[in-house]
Amino acid sequence: MSYAETKALELLVDKIKSKRIALVYSYRDENAPGFAHYDYWDSEVITDWARAIEELQAIPFIIDVRTFGQKALYDTLPPIDFVVNLNAGNYDLSALGLVPSICGFLSIPCIPSDASQTITGENKLLSNLIAEALNIPLPKRLIKQGAEGIRRPLNLGSSIGVVKAIANTSEEQAIYQEFVAGFDMTTPLLFNPQTMKIEFLPSILYVSNPVDVNWFLNADAKSKRQGYEKKLVQIDELTQEMYLSLAKSFGIKTFCRIDSRVKCDKEIELKHLFESSISNHRIRFLEINTMPTITNKINFSMALENGKSNYELSNTYQLYKKLVVNPTPVGFLLACSISSYLQPGTKN
Repeated sequence: MSYAETKALELLVDKIKSKRIALVYSYRDENAPGFAHYDYWDSEVITDWARAIEELQAIPFIIDVRTFGQKALYDTLPPIDFVVNLNAGNYDLSALGLVPSICGFLSIPCIPSDASQTITGENKLLSNLIAEALNIPLPKRLIKQGAEGIRRPLNLGSSIGVVKAIANTSEEQAIYQEFVAGFDMTTPLLFNPQTMKIEFLPSILYVSNPVDVNWFLNADAKSKRQGYEKKLVQIDELTQEMYLSLAKSFGIKTFCRIDSRVKCDKEIELKHLFESSISNHRIRFLEINTMPTITNKINFSMALENGKSNYELSNTYQLYKKLVVNPTPVGFLLACSISSYLQPGTKN
């Protein structure tokens, strides 16, 4: 890193100091109609974000969704510069847009996404149609009643309801796609304050243990974090371009993850996925996650901590670690997200 680049990041970190950042989370005993949750982000998530605010020497304000909404409507919120939205897992997709909608009403930047990005990204049908329009390869849609494939609920995350099933083409709350032999993969993308643009990090391949190309990452495996290993892999330039184009189409400003299936018909082919960049012809887009779970222990962290120096974001992260006391991956994500709003001509 040049002196100018180091100084620019140092000034950014200094500018974040004393910013007032609200963490808005889902209160588990909330019983409002239409606000039922199938999943909650636990205390580890809230704690890691709170720690991130402190390491940047900003001012935290931790509040549940209902209180945040009430205070917003009655104009009794304290001054807030940024909101980190930790309200996830709503059965009613429209309710998922509550926090970012309030932020829009108050003109407060919402991290990681606004209401339209959150809801559109969560809806599997809409995100697949957008990816298809960009010529990104997808698993074949099953339109024949009784065909066997994978059922994906339209509006649920955390792989809830993702199962092998017989296609029911009359069902309105799920899409059915062909099953692609191979492995699941996720690719983190993040705004880089050094280059002033969204960039990708190393992709993470989920490899079943024992290796089985007919295995897929279901809700049980994801919640228990068992039955698989995670391996860093590279994607080819064409896939990189497509992913960046998809993030741009969604208007991603801070960070997201793009999930795909990597076609691999036989176990013996697996070694090729590690030896070179995974080619575009193997990749089948599954979804874009505009509100990925963020802690100091999972995918973004793994990609940042173990990414090679040929990734600009990895270099920026290494510099960040030299500038901040007790740095964490979540702190870096927060700094990058805030920096995307601290551009010339923006409110903050």
